[in-house]
Amino acid sequence: MSGPDTTHECDVAIIGGGLAGGSAALAFAQQGCSVRLFERRDLARDPNRGDIMHAPTVAIVRRLGIYDLLEARGATALVEVKTVDPDGELCLTTRNPETLILNHAELEAAFVDAAASQGAAIQYDAARSLVRAGGDGWCVETDNGSTKSRLLVGADGAHSLTRRTLGIPLVDDYEYDNCIVVLHGACPPWLDLEHGWQLLHPDGAVFILPTTPIGRVRLVILVRRSEASDWMTSSEAELAKRLGERHRLLSGLELTKRGGSHVYVLRRTHAARYSGPRAALVGDAAHTIHSMGGQGLNIAIQDSVKLAELVGPLLREPRLSDEALARALDEYEAIRRPINTQVIEMAERASVLARPGLDAFTHALDFYRKAASDESHMDKHVPRFGGRE
Repeated sequence: MSGPDTTHECDVAIIGGGLAGGSAALAFAQQGCSVRLFERRDLARDPNRGDIMHAPTVAIVRRLGIYDLLEARGATALVEVKTVDPDGELCLTTRNPETLILNHAELEAAFVDAAASQGAAIQYDAARSLVRAGGDGWCVETDNGSTKSRLLVGADGAHSLTRRTLGIPLVDDYEYDNCIVVLHGACPPWLDLEHGWQLLHPDGAVFILPTTPIGRVRLVILVRRSEASDWMTSSEAELAKRLGERHRLLSGLELTKRGGSHVYVLRRTHAARYSGPRAALVGDAAHTIHSMGGQGLNIAIQDSVKLAELVGPLLREPRLSDEALARALDEYEAIRRPINTQVIEMAERASVLARPGLDAFTHALDFYRKAASDESHMDKHVPRFGGRE
């Protein structure tokens, strides 16, 4: 960490060291830019967010040259997901294109470590204020000094300081009536390690998804918001009993509430713009998404890598034209906003199939029954799952 009197200069200052920030730091560093990333959290903890990388993101990971690094940290394939109903009348297996699973904390650390290996400076420090540095960049003020940068990248989440500093409003801001309860457990003997399982139920869908370390699973349970606190105050034995009432296979789960089990409040947002003067937003700073399918992390990585691809070459020039940078930032938004909008809308449609309520359950049964009898049905309704490069 820098001392209190230290002042730095760099091409790119990135606020936030999650997946959006880590992938931005890596991609800009690979473009030959000097990078300083600011992160106030301990990245060793498990933030219990998505840990599924879909095929378009896996392609990016390969291009960035860190696929082997993720495998070394324990990334495994998610081969297929089985969907069932409580009565045993539906049993649909859906195969995934190339899809990787890795605990979110491991993913974050992998991207940040890879960025550091490419020369990015990682400063574990909170950005206190962001101030325009004349007409040629920004000054990031922390408790340990200041950093002047030619470009500011806001990867600082849904409550983004960067977005607020730029004065960019949200054009979409919606909180859902249901929540997700996240629990953990050992992989049950009836589920293969590389497979997921989805139960459709009138009280809300239940997902069992493999995570790392290998042999562990993450349970994702859709509940009404009014029921969320009751789930979290129940004992592990009570939770197993409650889940067993939804499906017989769930009664024998070895559950644990330790290690980050929590309630995930569902919110959807979209910023009016993705950029400002010499600044850009990526990931949750620009958009949040219903967590169906873990797509938020995918479009965050895709945002960051596309931004670096378009802007990185300009930052290698000694004299950076404001006009050229503005055009590149406009192109970034023109490419990413339609993709992200489509993914947000698709996740919203998918959430209807999982949320609590008899109407939603009936709709989900109808949808998956059609998918069981028509292989093309799923493709018609969920195009480009996981975003696009």
